[in-house]
Amino acid sequence: VTCCDPRCVPEQFFNIKAGEVVVHRNSGGNIRYALRDILTLDSLYRLDEIAIVQHTDCGTLRFTDEQIRRSLKERVAEEHWADIDTMDFGANTDIVESITRDLKWVREHPLIRDGLKQGTQGFVYDLKSGKVERVNA
Repeated sequence: VTCCDPRCVPEQFFNIKAGEVVVHRNSGGNIRYALRDILTLDSLYRLDEIAIVQHTDCGTLRFTDEQIRRSLKERVAEEHWADIDTMDFGANTDIVESITRDLKWVREHPLIRDGLKQGTQGFVYDLKSGKVERVNA
């Protein structure tokens, strides 16, 4: 699970060939947004591990959820505001903290198989250096 930012390409920095892994991309590389796909793939193919990869200079560090909510409310009818108020847009203030939260969330989630929980790791990809560091949490 990684960010949709085109600068963050795990196939390159993990040296993975096409077809070797499934890469799920979303804003910020947030594991919660990938749950449905993880559960489906694990049920069908029994996944071995999950890698949560987030990166430096991520756009999610540049906004707050409230900013996105205000922006949306300016564009849609008031009847949709209650739905917008419940949405999580994945704003971050610290990438390592975000990965640590995601790892904890996976380990506590009742629908994720114990073996898959144990095979979940977190990583920070540094866009400037090209280095990947494991987050120990």
